[in-house]
Amino acid sequence: MGKFKRGLFLGGLLGAGLVWLNTTVKGKQMREKIMSHVDVLYGELKESIKKLDGPTQEMYNALVERAAAEYAEKKQMAGGYKSVLIKELKKKWDNLAGELKKDSRD
Repeated sequence: MGKFKRGLFLGGLLGAGLVWLNTTVKGKQMREKIMSHVDVLYGELKESIKKLDGPTQEMYNALVERAAAEYAEKKQMAGGYKSVLIKELKKKWDNLAGELKKDSRD
């Protein structure tokens, strides 16, 4: 199977999984559970990134990748859940960058 077809297939699977998470009752419960994991990890990442000098989005993304991999392994999460964790945590960079700027002004 070519790279394009493989990517299209995997993208379709991921899309179907996200639809399931957002439309079914069990999916919504699972999404809430994942988001509770995101909140825990985000708190840890926020403390870690504040200790760095001049943190950048690339630094944050690297921390997210490593922390999510360790957390998912520790909690024995499936790869799909780890991907959702990473995606949701990376979305939070803008909030964190704003907090860091605010803290530096104080």
